[in-house]
Amino acid sequence: MGQVFVETAGFTSFEEDLNYKTPQRLLEMFRAVRDLKDAEALIARGPEAIANRVYANRLGNGPEDSGDGWWYRGSGYLQLTGQDNFWAIGLAVGMPLVEKPDLARDPPTAAVVALRFWDSKRCSALADRDDSAGITRLINGPKMVGAKERRAATLRAMEVWLTQ
Repeated sequence: MGQVFVETAGFTSFEEDLNYKTPQRLLEMFRAVRDLKDAEALIARGPEAIANRVYANRLGNGPEDSGDGWWYRGSGYLQLTGQDNFWAIGLAVGMPLVEKPDLARDPPTAAVVALRFWDSKRCSALADRDDSAGITRLINGPKMVGAKERRAATLRAMEVWLTQ
Protein backbone atom coordinates (compact mmCIF):
# COMPACT_ATOMS: atom_id res chain seq x y z
CA MET A 1 0.00 0.00 0.00
CA GLY A 2 2.92 2.35 0.65
CA GLN A 3 4.12 1.95 -2.91
CA VAL A 4 0.64 2.53 -4.33
CA PHE A 5 0.08 5.54 -2.07
CA VAL A 6 3.21 7.26 -3.38
CA GLU A 7 2.83 6.19 -7.02
CA THR A 8 -0.71 7.62 -7.11
CA ALA A 9 0.04 10.79 -5.13
CA GLY A 10 -2.18 9.65 -2.29
CA PHE A 11 -4.69 7.87 -4.56
CA THR A 12 -5.38 11.08 -6.49
CA SER A 13 -3.80 10.33 -9.87
CA PHE A 14 -3.56 7.27 -12.06
CA GLU A 15 -1.06 8.68 -14.52
CA GLU A 16 2.47 9.94 -14.16
CA ASP A 17 2.76 13.61 -13.33
CA LEU A 18 5.06 15.04 -15.95
CA ASN A 19 4.29 18.67 -15.11
CA TYR A 20 7.81 19.57 -14.08
CA LYS A 21 8.25 23.12 -12.86
CA THR A 22 12.01 23.31 -12.36
CA PRO A 23 14.54 22.40 -15.03
CA GLN A 24 17.00 21.18 -12.38
CA ARG A 25 14.55 18.54 -11.11
CA LEU A 26 13.79 17.31 -14.64
CA LEU A 27 17.51 17.08 -15.37
CA GLU A 28 18.10 15.13 -12.14
CA MET A 29 15.31 12.66 -12.90
CA PHE A 30 16.06 11.63 -16.48
CA ARG A 31 19.31 10.97 -18.29
CA ALA A 32 17.63 11.73 -21.63
CA VAL A 33 17.54 15.41 -20.66
CA ARG A 34 20.82 16.84 -21.91
CA ASP A 35 21.27 19.99 -19.83
CA LEU A 36 19.37 22.79 -18.11
CA LYS A 37 18.63 24.57 -21.37
CA ASP A 38 17.18 21.35 -22.79
CA ALA A 39 15.11 20.87 -19.62
CA GLU A 40 13.76 24.42 -19.89
CA ALA A 41 12.75 23.82 -23.51
CA LEU A 42 11.01 20.54 -22.64
CA ILE A 43 9.12 22.13 -19.76
CA ALA A 44 7.96 24.89 -22.10
CA ARG A 45 6.65 22.25 -24.54
CA GLY A 46 4.69 20.46 -21.83
CA PRO A 47 4.17 17.01 -20.29
CA GLU A 48 3.66 15.16 -23.58
CA ALA A 49 7.00 16.39 -24.95
CA ILE A 50 8.70 15.44 -21.69
CA ALA A 51 7.25 11.91 -21.76
CA ASN A 52 8.15 11.41 -25.40
CA ARG A 53 11.74 12.46 -24.73
CA VAL A 54 12.45 10.69 -21.46
CA TYR A 55 10.86 7.38 -22.50
CA ALA A 56 12.05 7.34 -26.13
CA ASN A 57 13.94 4.24 -27.29
CA ARG A 58 13.59 2.44 -23.98
CA LEU A 59 11.15 0.05 -22.36
CA GLY A 60 10.05 -1.05 -25.81
CA ASN A 61 9.09 2.46 -26.91
CA GLY A 62 9.99 3.89 -30.29
CA PRO A 63 11.82 7.16 -30.95
CA GLU A 64 10.76 10.49 -29.52
CA ASP A 65 8.55 11.37 -32.49
CA SER A 66 6.60 8.08 -32.23
CA GLY A 67 4.58 9.39 -29.29
CA ASP A 68 5.14 6.13 -27.41
CA GLY A 69 6.55 7.90 -24.37
CA TRP A 70 3.25 9.68 -23.85
CA TRP A 71 1.05 6.68 -24.68
CA TYR A 72 2.98 4.38 -22.37
CA ARG A 73 3.83 6.86 -19.57
CA GLY A 74 3.47 5.74 -15.97
CA SER A 75 -0.09 4.52 -15.50
CA GLY A 76 -2.26 3.02 -12.81
CA TYR A 77 -1.67 2.12 -9.20
CA LEU A 78 1.99 1.19 -9.72
CA GLN A 79 2.67 3.45 -12.70
CA LEU A 80 3.20 0.77 -15.33
CA THR A 81 5.58 2.35 -17.85
CA GLY A 82 6.79 1.45 -21.36
CA GLN A 83 5.29 -0.42 -24.26
CA ASP A 84 7.06 -3.66 -23.29
CA ASN A 85 5.41 -3.61 -19.87
CA PHE A 86 2.01 -2.70 -21.34
CA TRP A 87 2.36 -5.61 -23.76
CA ALA A 88 3.53 -8.18 -21.20
CA ILE A 89 1.04 -7.27 -18.50
CA GLY A 90 -1.76 -6.85 -21.03
CA LEU A 91 -1.07 -10.36 -22.32
CA ALA A 92 -0.97 -11.74 -18.79
CA VAL A 93 -4.33 -10.22 -17.81
CA GLY A 94 -6.04 -10.56 -21.19
CA MET A 95 -6.38 -6.83 -21.87
CA PRO A 96 -5.31 -4.95 -25.01
CA LEU A 97 -3.14 -2.47 -23.08
CA VAL A 98 -0.88 -1.64 -26.04
CA GLU A 99 -3.86 -0.77 -28.22
CA LYS A 100 -5.77 0.88 -25.36
CA PRO A 101 -3.24 2.24 -22.84
CA ASP A 102 -5.93 4.25 -21.05
CA LEU A 103 -7.18 0.94 -19.61
CA ALA A 104 -4.13 0.98 -17.35
CA ARG A 105 -5.20 4.41 -16.08
CA ASP A 106 -8.81 3.40 -15.32
CA PRO A 107 -9.11 2.47 -11.60
CA PRO A 108 -10.97 -0.87 -11.94
CA THR A 109 -8.68 -2.28 -14.62
CA ALA A 110 -5.66 -0.53 -13.11
CA ALA A 111 -6.10 -2.69 -10.02
CA VAL A 112 -5.85 -5.89 -12.07
CA VAL A 113 -2.83 -4.49 -13.92
CA ALA A 114 -1.09 -3.46 -10.69
CA LEU A 115 -1.59 -6.85 -9.05
CA ARG A 116 -0.18 -8.65 -12.09
CA PHE A 117 2.77 -6.24 -12.31
CA TRP A 118 3.44 -6.73 -8.57
CA ASP A 119 3.45 -10.50 -9.08
CA SER A 120 5.64 -10.27 -12.19
CA LYS A 121 8.26 -8.38 -10.17
CA ARG A 122 7.98 -10.90 -7.29
CA CYS A 123 7.32 -8.12 -4.80
CA SER A 124 5.39 -10.25 -2.31
CA ALA A 125 8.53 -12.04 -1.10
CA LEU A 126 10.12 -8.65 -0.38
CA ALA A 127 6.94 -7.42 1.31
CA ASP A 128 6.96 -10.51 3.53
CA ARG A 129 10.45 -9.45 4.66
CA ASP A 130 9.32 -5.83 5.09
CA ASP A 131 11.85 -4.75 2.44
CA SER A 132 10.27 -1.54 1.19
CA ALA A 133 13.61 -0.41 -0.30
CA GLY A 134 13.81 -3.56 -2.41
CA ILE A 135 10.25 -3.10 -3.59
CA THR A 136 10.95 0.55 -4.42
CA ARG A 137 13.88 -0.53 -6.63
CA LEU A 138 11.66 -3.02 -8.47
CA ILE A 139 8.72 -0.65 -8.88
CA ASN A 140 10.44 2.69 -9.43
CA GLY A 141 14.03 1.94 -10.38
CA PRO A 142 17.51 2.49 -9.00
CA LYS A 143 17.07 6.20 -8.21
CA MET A 144 14.82 5.21 -5.30
CA VAL A 145 12.49 8.16 -5.90
CA GLY A 146 10.31 8.74 -2.85
CA ALA A 147 11.88 5.93 -0.82
CA LYS A 148 11.32 7.69 2.51
CA GLU A 149 7.73 8.53 1.64
CA ARG A 150 7.10 4.95 0.51
CA ARG A 151 8.47 3.57 3.77
CA ALA A 152 6.42 6.00 5.85
CA ALA A 153 3.24 5.15 3.91
CA THR A 154 3.96 1.43 4.31
CA LEU A 155 4.37 1.83 8.07
CA ARG A 156 1.09 3.77 8.26
CA ALA A 157 -0.72 1.03 6.32
CA MET A 158 0.79 -1.70 8.52
CA GLU A 159 -0.29 0.18 11.63
CA VAL A 160 -3.88 0.33 10.37
CA TRP A 161 -4.00 -3.33 9.39
CA LEU A 162 -2.22 -4.68 12.44
CA THR A 163 -4.54 -2.87 14.84
CA GLN A 164 -7.71 -4.19 13.22
